[in-house]
Amino acid sequence: MKRTGIFPSLLLICSLSAAQLQADSDNKIISHLKQTESQVGEAGNLSEHQQTCTQDINAVLREMSASLAGLKVEVKYLQRDNEAKAKKLELLKQQFQAKAEELEVLKQQHQVQAGELITVKAMANITENQVEALRREGEVKRVAFSASLLASGSGTIGPFNAQTPLVFRHVVANIGNAYNPQTGFFIAPVKGAYHFEVYIYGAGHPSHPTGAALFKNGEHIFIAYHHVINSWTNAANGVTLLLKIGDVVFLRQWQNSRISDSQNHHTTFSGHLLFTM
Repeated sequence: MKRTGIFPSLLLICSLSAAQLQADSDNKIISHLKQTESQVGEAGNLSEHQQTCTQDINAVLREMSASLAGLKVEVKYLQRDNEAKAKKLELLKQQFQAKAEELEVLKQQHQVQAGELITVKAMANITENQVEALRREGEVKRVAFSASLLASGSGTIGPFNAQTPLVFRHVVANIGNAYNPQTGFFIAPVKGAYHFEVYIYGAGHPSHPTGAALFKNGEHIFIAYHHVINSWTNAANGVTLLLKIGDVVFLRQWQNSRISDSQNHHTTFSGHLLFTM
């Protein structure tokens, strides 16, 4: 009775142990399957991730290739543009050099023209001076005068105990203004040959002749002289003198003589330049 009760118990224990072992085995198998499944899932995820990364890299590479191609095109365009600009710059340099050379030529021409202008101005000044000198010389060459003794009316001068200067105040002509009607002096404006004429008019008188003398710089040259007792007389004379610039020619009434003049201008003093020397 007692042995019969132990056996079932042993069977029960063995059954429970076997069940327990089976459960543990099943649990291990299930755990292993889950682990395996997990590893498989992880492996799939990794493969999928790697595939995605590969696709992304390819996309990036394609984009970089496209960008590189675009950069190559842009670089080529820039190279061509740079070459065109370099050619244009070289052309501009050549044009600038040509302009600089042209400017230098124009500068030299300007300097030459400036020198020529100075020469022309100098020649113009010389010509102007020559013209002015010729004009003055022409004016100087035109020298002539003629004057009578009294400015107006009629009258008689003298007699005086000594020679007295005569001033011919009625000027008929005074070309060149070489004769001074205030002093009676003729002053030569240019060196040359001059001709002078003197006409002295007076009434006859037993004691007083009619006469005047011509002087050059105080030197007695000649005399116009006549003495009659009754009636009117006219003494005359003429002379050609070589005068230098500034030489003075004038008349003096002869001592103890009488000289008359009227509105008819009988007593005159005249002179003119024959030619220059």
